[in-house]
Amino acid sequence: MRKEFMKGVAGAGLLVLLPACGVLHQPGGGEPLGQKEVSTLVDKGREESAGPIFRQVDVPLLQVDAQSVYSRMVTYITPEEELAPVMLNERLSAYIDFPANGVSLNPKYGNNRAELSKLEERLIPLLLSGNVKGIRITGYASPDGNTKENERLAGNRAIQFKSYLQKQFKQIDPSLITIDWVGEDWAGLQRLISESQKPYSARVEAIFQLTNDPESRRKQIKAMDKGAVYKDIEKSFFSRLRRMELTVEVESVPEMVDTPHLIELVYTQPDKLSLPEILRVASLFRSGTEQYREIYEIAAYTYPSSAIAQLNAAAASLALGDRESARYFFQQVDADSRAYNNLGVLSLMDGDKEAAAAYFRKSFPQNPRQARENLKLMESADLKSY
Repeated sequence: MRKEFMKGVAGAGLLVLLPACGVLHQPGGGEPLGQKEVSTLVDKGREESAGPIFRQVDVPLLQVDAQSVYSRMVTYITPEEELAPVMLNERLSAYIDFPANGVSLNPKYGNNRAELSKLEERLIPLLLSGNVKGIRITGYASPDGNTKENERLAGNRAIQFKSYLQKQFKQIDPSLITIDWVGEDWAGLQRLISESQKPYSARVEAIFQLTNDPESRRKQIKAMDKGAVYKDIEKSFFSRLRRMELTVEVESVPEMVDTPHLIELVYTQPDKLSLPEILRVASLFRSGTEQYREIYEIAAYTYPSSAIAQLNAAAASLALGDRESARYFFQQVDADSRAYNNLGVLSLMDGDKEAAAAYFRKSFPQNPRQARENLKLMESADLKSY
């Protein structure tokens, strides 16, 4: 029975230790790069590196059977959040003119034609990209008249503006559009008055500080300088408050990159790359390979605050039998629960089966199947004899 188990472990170990990588493509959509070409690129990057960015450690030779078992027990973290598309918010404004107490949007009324044209110039490219994930319309009203009536107008005008967008841009999925309204935009008025540095700015701002009640504010401002201040505010600012704000949520798509050049930069100028760029290069290689380890070590030293980089650098070190490097990287993410499984592997490599079992049990919430398999494997194999 023991002989058969050892035979199976040895075979698995050889498979784990075979260097492999994902398929790389040449820039411009050329033929995939083969293993020999990838290795050449990696070697070139190593040679052109200004200096060793990762630690040079002499790894003691382990018997292949024992190390193959440890390698099978190691887990890696997929950097889904770091590699996920970024959601960007584009803010667009349209100052739409409506007749007094009216809610119907007439493109020919007032300055609407020019405003809608400017909006379309910015909105159309976003829609054509095919990456729009949501559009939120928020209606604003100026704080003149009656507060409740202004809220009603802002809400109904937002609804009408949504209908206009759906008719004008039929490619927009109606379910992507949501509406909201602020009603009277006192915050916007306060900001505009403050920025204008009008002679009365300080006095009006004092009123804003004294009370939040709309009717009280209106009454006090109208009483200033026999109504002259209110008339100037009405003329200078109210039209800039009556508007529709659009927040367009757009999913950014990573630009096509020159993969060979990116690999070279990882080794020569990693500080010029973002963390997601380095992690994308790492994802081209199979976990457990020397290339994977090197790139994650570079990521860990270049971005020391990245827990993902530290944890995977530690995992890759364990897979290749380098306990001291693994220990160093684990120290950078002290008490991170995602490290429990691999800390169990490290304890097992240190010969402390009791600590290993404790760590494997603590890792159940993160990966119950792996924890169960590791506990079973630890009890089935006498690793100390390897």
